[in-house]
Amino acid sequence: MTIWLKIDVQGDLQPNVAKARGKVHKIFKARNEDLFITSIRDGIHGDITLHYDGWAFDISFPKHSSIQDIVAEIKEVLGPDFDIIVESDHIHIEYDPKVVTR
Repeated sequence: MTIWLKIDVQGDLQPNVAKARGKVHKIFKARNEDLFITSIRDGIHGDITLHYDGWAFDISFPKHSSIQDIVAEIKEVLGPDFDIIVESDHIHIEYDPKVVTR
């Protein structure tokens, strides 16, 4: 299965986020799904977005798999440093490590 980019997707990802994209692609590939990236550094996002610095990307919903199942698998594979948010028309994936203080 293939990674597709929406025609106007622009920019690159920070190295650890690019690695995460590869892991997400493996999940989609195992489910016989194409991974369709709809945004990286492009588009209009909220005020506190991590997109513009390459710390986030958006993907379209899978065509044949359950959204809840695929989101659960992405969360498991990427771990707690990534936020996986289901939006109205896409899945948002961002690197946002939580700092623990004692």
